[in-house]
Amino acid sequence: MLPLAPESFIYKRWVTTPTPVYTTFYLFNWTNPQDINNEEVKPNFEQLGPYTFSDFKVKEGLMWHQQRPEVTYYGRRTWHFLPERSKGQLDDIVVTPHFPTVTAAGYARKYRKILRKIMNYALNREGGAYLFRHTAAEWMFDGFYDSLIDFAERLHSPLVPIYSDHFAWLYQRNNSKNAEGNFTIHTGRGDLRQMGDLKMWNGTTHTGLYAGECGKVNGSTGELWAPDRQWHETLSIFIPDVARFINMYSRKNVSVEGIDAWRYETTELSFDNGQLAPDTECFCVPNRECPKNGVVDFSPVSYHGPFYLSHPHFYMTDEMYRENITGLQPDAEKHGMYLIMEPTLGIPLRLNGQMMISVRVQRDEAIDYLKDVAYDHYAPLLVLQMQAELNDELISLIKLTLSIPHIGQYVGIAFLIIGLTMLTVGVVLNKKHKWHNEVPPKTVDKTNKPNAD
Repeated sequence: MLPLAPESFIYKRWVTTPTPVYTTFYLFNWTNPQDINNEEVKPNFEQLGPYTFSDFKVKEGLMWHQQRPEVTYYGRRTWHFLPERSKGQLDDIVVTPHFPTVTAAGYARKYRKILRKIMNYALNREGGAYLFRHTAAEWMFDGFYDSLIDFAERLHSPLVPIYSDHFAWLYQRNNSKNAEGNFTIHTGRGDLRQMGDLKMWNGTTHTGLYAGECGKVNGSTGELWAPDRQWHETLSIFIPDVARFINMYSRKNVSVEGIDAWRYETTELSFDNGQLAPDTECFCVPNRECPKNGVVDFSPVSYHGPFYLSHPHFYMTDEMYRENITGLQPDAEKHGMYLIMEPTLGIPLRLNGQMMISVRVQRDEAIDYLKDVAYDHYAPLLVLQMQAELNDELISLIKLTLSIPHIGQYVGIAFLIIGLTMLTVGVVLNKKHKWHNEVPPKTVDKTNKPNAD
């Protein structure tokens, strides 16, 4: 019933999204770019959204391995905008720092002065700027043209492998089969404890983006889990968009629609860089300043730009990440990540996953666009949130599945009681000679019979 196979019970509930899933964007609008050089005013960022999309996924190109209990597949995801679940409009204008200019300045910062002057000349000539101004739709899926990105693309440099002159956070990802790469997972055949474990991503067991264990392809894709989980086991979810796994930890027992479940949450360990757990130090990128706890260097995934990953609003991070900006309000209820799972079957009942991407803006005396920046700061760019919850039909199916052992137990006890009752009745009837209405014959006393004469 449980191992994944083309005709198994779980297959149809895995190969396509079995329950509504929603992807939500929150975009951050820089409200006072005119004061970037004003020491009396800190950069202020206003959160816009939510912009909510239905998120439907189907597995394609499945290849079942004969020698190993594994299957490889691609995931095609399709998004549709849901205005009824959104606050913002797709034509909202969103202003952000011009991160291609910030990235280019960061590249040049480690070189000699003459090369930095050349970079400054190129930025002034090829489209450098200090801000972007585009619609929400362009930021999320539609994309927009940028002359500096176009210049970088035309360089064909292996250091900056850019293949388009347009940018959007999920540009050309809608309805794409190959955008996330391919995944190889364990089917559970022969060992249910490994069911759903991610074995390879794009044909390799290591991303090559972070060193050692931090670059290991690990955990689950979040759709299929092994049954009979133990309370102390860490829950690891591999997220291809950030090319790493995120650990979640069991925090408390909860009940969902009458189903006993465990709630897993991210903690201070989830975005650690070695400050709390030495084995997470490998998330520090060589030759770059390692962020403080709660923020992860996102540069290996973002063309080595000054980008960072964290909880929304820098929740559970050092205060320094918010000290030079205004507008953010971290909240434990709103900005944490959690997953609620029924541990016996290993089925997630609810999911709320979310992460924020920010860019570091620094004053740079050699770059005209940045030489008078009043405050070095981490500018929030977007929060990407995924939410899912099982529907009533699946909840009922889980309840039925969980009740089967109890039904079997009660039926067994009932048959035992019936059997014992029948045995007792049989013994009693047999002793009284009343089985099948049999009555013993009357005996005749011959000792006192009178003589015939």
